[in-house]
Amino acid sequence: MRLHPELVKESLTKRGEEPKLVDEYLHLDLAWRQLSGQIEPLRAEKNKLSRGGKPASMELKRAQAVNKKITALEGKLKKADLAAKTALLSIPNLVADDVPVGDGETANTVVEKVGKIRLTEGRPHHELMVGAGWLDLKTAADWSGSRYRYLKGDAAWAHLQIMGEALRCAVHHGFTPIIPPVMTRAETLEKAGYLPFLNEDFFKVERDELLLPGTSEQTLLALFASQTLKEEDLPIRLVGFSTCFRREVGSYGKDVEGMFRQHQFDKVEMVSFTTPDRSAEEHEFLVSMEENFVKKLGLPYQKILIGSGDLGSTAAKKIDIEVWFPSQQRYRETHSASNCTDYQARRFGIKYRQKSDGREGLVHTLNGTLATERLLLAYIENNQRPDGSVNLPRSWRV
Repeated sequence: MRLHPELVKESLTKRGEEPKLVDEYLHLDLAWRQLSGQIEPLRAEKNKLSRGGKPASMELKRAQAVNKKITALEGKLKKADLAAKTALLSIPNLVADDVPVGDGETANTVVEKVGKIRLTEGRPHHELMVGAGWLDLKTAADWSGSRYRYLKGDAAWAHLQIMGEALRCAVHHGFTPIIPPVMTRAETLEKAGYLPFLNEDFFKVERDELLLPGTSEQTLLALFASQTLKEEDLPIRLVGFSTCFRREVGSYGKDVEGMFRQHQFDKVEMVSFTTPDRSAEEHEFLVSMEENFVKKLGLPYQKILIGSGDLGSTAAKKIDIEVWFPSQQRYRETHSASNCTDYQARRFGIKYRQKSDGREGLVHTLNGTLATERLLLAYIENNQRPDGSVNLPRSWRV
């Protein structure tokens, strides 16, 4: 940031953010460094005065004066440090060079369409599921509120089969399965790069000062906080299964019916730690994992390269998978895969030691969705029959 502020400003402009965020941070950082420059000589003098035997009267008075100055400066330094860190937290990751530039979703680019669309229209998943006795939204709304569900019978079993198959697939490709905590401290989400950007989207347990994560990515990253990994052990690949929670702030009026946009959902999430020179390759690998799983379910989809204006704060580059939903006559997002470069690793302090010369550097972190409940919804819609029944595999039925 200090060395190349113009690069950060250029990236912010691509995202549609204010470049002045950089100037604000640099101003606060300078104030912190100036205070640090004032306090260090005083601390050195204090140490010098404390050496030796009993101090003379003049030395004692000087020591008291130095202590008073240090105490006053430490208060200012603490405030300056907090202000600079808060400003730095408001700056998202640098946008990768090959990301298309544009406002909002305008620059999102279809890279490829895969699979044949068998149904160009049909009933929505919630009508099919309620009709089959698989979904109860009304009772959930009465007792838990809107955007919750009771998933029942064959649909509940099918959902678990999809989640289980996703985990088996990941483990087969070298991922270590993890079931992480369902609650975490704000510091975890801050270091993962989700706070302060998405502060209003998290459910909070006020009494215990804990939050409910929207993905296991955040708690999986925390497993390696402040650690130095060996280059020869990389990539390290984890796959988490967790129940996730999102407020979906700003989405009211969108996808109100059914299960497409719920406050609570299950998710199988992949997280990778690798070296900077291999992160682009690892990103492609995660996308291929997602694509292969969607293909296994026989669902038509399209692959989207996300533009600069639609990137999340942590991602330098992101690719989405969108699966066809006949009832909406369009593709909808079911998967995302992001290369977060060293953005999260810098915050968590996750490093690696190079095998060749022992030097240390920051790892690159990546994440990708392997399965959520949206896959079940897409499968149900794409495998519905004219009479409203659904052709589920026998192994997915109770």
